[in-house]
Amino acid sequence: MKRRLDDIDRRLIARLQQNARMPIAALARDVDLSRSAVQERLERLEQAKFIVGYTVQLGKEARSLLLAEVMIQVEQKQSAGVVRALQKITHCIRCLAISGEYDLIAEIAADTSEELDAVLDLIGALPGIKRTASSIILSTKFDRR
Repeated sequence: MKRRLDDIDRRLIARLQQNARMPIAALARDVDLSRSAVQERLERLEQAKFIVGYTVQLGKEARSLLLAEVMIQVEQKQSAGVVRALQKITHCIRCLAISGEYDLIAEIAADTSEELDAVLDLIGALPGIKRTASSIILSTKFDRR
């Protein structure tokens, strides 16, 4: 049976999403548990794959100035090759498989409009891509990732 998250688990995860390097003692104070109880919960969350890693989140100064979402329609049975090619493009920071008219969404990060334009041209010319449609992200209203 799949383990469910309780309110304390959710609070721990939310705090770690804000700061993955938060000390156990601070987490324990935030959720009113002992350090050992928090450590046990974190170990259970990791074992149950609710937490699969800890990462660095870049500040605004380290992020690219422009982000774009590229909707990609792929030739039949070419998806794996297109994904491999997108993985090799360092400006492509995320790729999602979707349903509907398009097959993939690639998130692209660039520092200048010229750089973004070159990456979009590169993606459009990849073998196996039938059609693309791009949108530049103007702002993030919220992000719960």
